Amino acid sequence: MKKSCKDIEQMLVDYADDRLSQSDSSKVAEHLATCGQCRRMHNALQKSLDLAGVIWADNLEQIENIHIPAAKTRKIRWQRYLAIAASILIVATTSVVWRTLVKPKDNEITFAEIELKINESGNAAQLLAATELLAGQSDVQALIQQQYRYIVERYPETNSAVKAKSKMQ
Repeated sequence: MKKSCKDIEQMLVDYADDRLSQSDSSKVAEHLATCGQCRRMHNALQKSLDLAGVIWADNLEQIENIHIPAAKTRKIRWQRYLAIAASILIVATTSVVWRTLVKPKDNEITFAEIELKINESGNAAQLLAATELLAGQSDVQALIQQQYRYIVERYPETNSAVKAKSKMQ
């Protein structure tokens, strides 16, 4: 029985990374041989993985060329650092205890919500940047539109979703 395109799409990343079992890998290869849309998506994915590898390799070369001079050694006054660490620990503990004892107001935003919004904005921005890198390829327009829709649906309250919405056709 042939796997549907949706099932194949879920396995394409693992297939490109050669992390599928032999049977699943052969099923994906068999499907790609007969389905042009999935084959185009696989080719676009492979190009983006190759691009990421090139970027990674370029950055590694730059990192290898950085020379950090040796730091001068100084006498460390442990008592001073111990006092600072103890102060930070007391403030952090007091803050945690205070936040658990005092219930936040309903309209007050929590640190966890702020962190979630920051993470979502960062994820959306990374997806948008990757999609825009792929936008230069002529044979991946369907994938690009799919990525724009995903960004708009998954991260609707971000600036990246607004940009993605404006770029959708």
